[in-house]
Amino acid sequence: MKIEVIKREENVLEFYLEGEDHTFANLLNEVLHENEHVTFAGYTIEHPVLMARKPRFRIVTDGSVTPEQVLEEAAQKIFDRARAVLEAWKDALEG
Repeated sequence: MKIEVIKREENVLEFYLEGEDHTFANLLNEVLHENEHVTFAGYTIEHPVLMARKPRFRIVTDGSVTPEQVLEEAAQKIFDRARAVLEAWKDALEG
């Protein structure tokens, strides 16, 4: 996964998420929407063949936090949830 920043302003961040497709992009988008400071979050895949693994994201915040901050928080939430699933799986296997 690689992030290629397209546009960075005070409360707007646009970037490509190289190496990912709808699976991770949709998860990230959903978690971004959980943040009360996000006024807009969305992604597109500009060409289904040529850009299939390069979603283009746009995040807009209310200005009280930066888009970078909400992106970091979303990434941490995804990591924490994945860890919880892994721990639940291990517990299920043991018991």
